[in-house]
Amino acid sequence: MKIYVAAKLENKESVKEAHRKLADKGHEITHDWTEHKDIRPYDKNRDMAVEYSTHEIKAVKDSDVFILLSEKDGGTGMHIEFGMALILNKLFGKPKVYVVGQANSRSTFYFQDCVKRAETLEEVLKEL
Repeated sequence: MKIYVAAKLENKESVKEAHRKLADKGHEITHDWTEHKDIRPYDKNRDMAVEYSTHEIKAVKDSDVFILLSEKDGGTGMHIEFGMALILNKLFGKPKVYVVGQANSRSTFYFQDCVKRAETLEEVLKEL
């Protein structure tokens, strides 16, 4: 399956580990944003911001599975990506949407009927 993993920019190492586990199971990562530079403030790096966000929009759209690694204090981009995945699922039936981690109950949107909540990535891997 084609999978996109979203998380806070500061959580790159957890995403890289998730990518390794998913690849080991034969899944394809639609976009590896962990290689991106930190381009904040975005208004000073507009061209890169457009490039990065364009790739991420396409990657979410192309995914069969969207996994959000939840955080108690969250991030901005990861929730925009989550919103895209949620809308795509509601309109087209894919991607499957998972929210993983101890903060998997922090948003009302995490309780939509198309969202599966899990404590660990291993729970998700068993389902895929």
